[in-house]
Amino acid sequence: MTQDRITFDQDNNGNLVCDDIATIAAKQNFKIDYLYPWQRLVIANILDAAKCIDQSQETDSISKQIVLLPTGAGKSLCFQIPALLLDGPTLVIYPLLALMSDQERRMQSGNLSCVVFKGGQTDLERKENLKKIKEGAKIIIANPEVLSQSQLLEELSELGISHIAIDEAHCVSEWGDSFRPAYLNLGEILKKLNCKVVTAFTATASPEVLSRIAEVLFDGEAHIVRSESDRPNIHYYVRHVEAKKQNAIILANTEQRPMIIFCSSRSRTEDMSRDLNLVYGKETSRFYHAGLTREEKTKIEKWFFEKKDAVLCATCAYGMGVDKKDIKTVIHLDAPCTAESYIQESSLIRYLKL
Repeated sequence: MTQDRITFDQDNNGNLVCDDIATIAAKQNFKIDYLYPWQRLVIANILDAAKCIDQSQETDSISKQIVLLPTGAGKSLCFQIPALLLDGPTLVIYPLLALMSDQERRMQSGNLSCVVFKGGQTDLERKENLKKIKEGAKIIIANPEVLSQSQLLEELSELGISHIAIDEAHCVSEWGDSFRPAYLNLGEILKKLNCKVVTAFTATASPEVLSRIAEVLFDGEAHIVRSESDRPNIHYYVRHVEAKKQNAIILANTEQRPMIIFCSSRSRTEDMSRDLNLVYGKETSRFYHAGLTREEKTKIEKWFFEKKDAVLCATCAYGMGVDKKDIKTVIHLDAPCTAESYIQESSLIRYLKL
């Protein structure tokens, strides 16, 4: 798909002149000169739906969207830009604490005031967050579990939320029926928040996963926006070997870094990382999985983010929402359970060999 750019002019005072308010917001807040067609479509649907609801008009179902955009296609801008333009705050629901923290940092760098609700916060921290929202904070960040708390839900419902965005929405299907039951309550949570404009974002989803997302969140009815999923800058290959681990060690030396090696278990990440350090020297690699403490994860995330020649051995706990722009290679030591997981993990990078 072509980029279909919108260009800028300047008036006599040096102010930007453009007939697209979303593009102006992107330029002023994120230094982005253009938006892709699918980004403008999603943003327009959100703004149009909010306007129709304010004027008590029909929204033609665009108020309930499921948006499929590949990793790196700019999903975050699709709800960050409307947040700048809507009157009320935007609630963004994320699956992982690491992703919440990362997005908080990115929003603040884009002049988007935001607050975070998560488990373990004190009453004072909650009150401070609610105060910031009333004073004009544009983004509310939360996860499904914290939104299951009735008192917080009631307080948020009184704040006039204009738009709710659910990031990594495939978790509704993949996690809700297993170890994250709070995802199955999101439909009821959305109704209690009384926000009519809701958008679910995901990088990939099979027809079955899409149907499940629509069922849980929107009672089965949703407007689907799907972009071109092909990433021509990503190259895939399968290596047939008898000793996977030994070949992964060789590839860690011959392929471009930074690199991620995905493993199926916590012990496999630790074992793989240890052997890489034995072969290539200390600090070549570190491991990342759900069994680490929050402090350990933060330390490793910072280490990998700053490195240009590192190998991270990780489970899928690291794969979602990664914001490292220079990852060159992803290796799957073990194949993921689903095609959705494979695409999610393999799309983390600018250039992929697998």
